[in-house]
Amino acid sequence: MPLLLSLALGLWALTTHPFAQPFLTASEAEVRRALDAALVQTLTPERLAQEIGAALEAQDLDRIDMLLPVAARIGVAPEHAQSEQIDALREAKDSVWGKVEACGICAADIANCPSLQMLAYCGIPLELTPIGDLNALRRAGGDYFSGAEVDKVEVTLATVGLAATGTLALTGGTSATVKAGATALRMGRRLRTLTPSFLDELARLADPAMLRRLVSGTGDAADSARLARAEAVAGDVSRVVGDTSMTDGVLLLRHVDGAEDAARLARVSEVAGSETRGVMEVLGKSRTFRTLVRVSDHAFATVALLWLAFAQALTALGGWLGTRMLRPVARGMAAHLER
Repeated sequence: MPLLLSLALGLWALTTHPFAQPFLTASEAEVRRALDAALVQTLTPERLAQEIGAALEAQDLDRIDMLLPVAARIGVAPEHAQSEQIDALREAKDSVWGKVEACGICAADIANCPSLQMLAYCGIPLELTPIGDLNALRRAGGDYFSGAEVDKVEVTLATVGLAATGTLALTGGTSATVKAGATALRMGRRLRTLTPSFLDELARLADPAMLRRLVSGTGDAADSARLARAEAVAGDVSRVVGDTSMTDGVLLLRHVDGAEDAARLARVSEVAGSETRGVMEVLGKSRTFRTLVRVSDHAFATVALLWLAFAQALTALGGWLGTRMLRPVARGMAAHLER
C-alpha cells in the first residue's frame, strides 16, 4: 500500500507538469542565505591567508580592500602578522605627493590611473560630468582627423551620457540613472573591462548613425526601440553602481557577457551591496548567479515522491528476494531440528 500510494501521488504530480518551470526567481532573503552559505564553504581562513599573502607580495592594496569586507561578512579575519603587513602597506601608499601625482594622471586619462582609489577620487568625478563625455568626443575627433580608427562605441556612450544630462535631446529627456550607467559603460570600454560579447551587443544596440538620425528627428520606431534597450542596459549597470560604487561597477563589467548578465548582476548587487565585487571574485560568476534561482517546491516534491516510490520498490524487491533465498535454509534448519 505505501508503494502504491507513493506511485499514485508521483504520477499525479507528473501530470501537473512540475518540470515545465523547475527554477523560480529566489527572494532577496533566499539569495542572501545562498550567498553566505557559498562564501562559508569557499572563503576559509586558509584560503583568505593565501589570497592576502599573494596580494601583499604583489603590493595590491586594492585586492586586499576587496577581500576584507567579504571575509568580515562571514566572520573570517586575517592573521595578526598579515594585519600588521597590511597596515604597513597602507601607510606606505598614503604618500601625499604620490597621491597628487596619481590624481593628475587619473584626471587626464582614466586608462592610465595607477590605483582604484585614485580612480575613485580623481578620475570618476570628472567622468560623471558632461566634461568627461566631451573629453571622449574630443579623443574621437582627434582620432578621426589623424586617420586613426574611431571608437564608435565610446562615441555612442558619450552621446547617450550627454543626452541624459540634457546637453542633447534624443528621447525627450532621460535620467541621471542612464547617465551613470552610460558613464560606467564608457569607462569600462576605456579600461578594457567590457567583454567582447557585451561590446558586440552594445554596438548592435546603438551606433553613431542611429544617434544622428534621432538628433535630426529622422529616426524611426526601430531606432527609438534600440535606444530604449541601450538605456535599459545602462539602467541595470547604474543599479550596480548605486549599490556598490562607480569603481566597482566598472570593474564588475568583466563578468557581464550580455544584457541578461547585467540584469543578474544588478540583482546580486541589491543583496551583496558594497561587497559585490569581492563576492564575484571569490565565488565566480556562475556560482554567484546560481544563487538567484531556486528549485520550485512543486518540482522538489515530485522528485521526492518518485524517489520514495523507487526506494520502496527496491525495498520490496529486496524483501522478496531475501525470502526466496532464505526459505530453503529455513526448511533445512527445521528438518535438522526435527531429528
